[in-house]
Amino acid sequence: MASHADAQLILKLYDLRREAVCREARAWFAGWKPADGEEVKQVAGGTNQRLNAYLRQSTSYWEMAFSLVNTGAVDETLFAKNCGEGVWFAVKCQHLKAQFPDAWNRTMPEAEALIARNAIAQQKAEMFRKRC
Repeated sequence: MASHADAQLILKLYDLRREAVCREARAWFAGWKPADGEEVKQVAGGTNQRLNAYLRQSTSYWEMAFSLVNTGAVDETLFAKNCGEGVWFAVKCQHLKAQFPDAWNRTMPEAEALIARNAIAQQKAEMFRKRC
């Protein structure tokens, strides 16, 4: 059962998401639909420094949050109910790897670990996979 401390951490994670650059990075990654492998290489490889920074910030934010759950610092069920965007980003990374295997190598192992064991996160992942 989630505690008040768990709720406080969830609210703090939400508050961190509201920071302006983090918000821009997350919005960019959520909407990014690369046209080809060359575009993916430019972003993932750092040729486009601004977008590479957005990529790293948006995915690493969620990996940090998932790691808090995976180490027991935050209640898993409470987090799973509130991590839709993080699950979406993990699914998107998987999709990009399948679509552009020679250009994309970023994974989200912390997110994937939670998705593998949590039914709520699994349902969210299935919903997002249908949208890819």
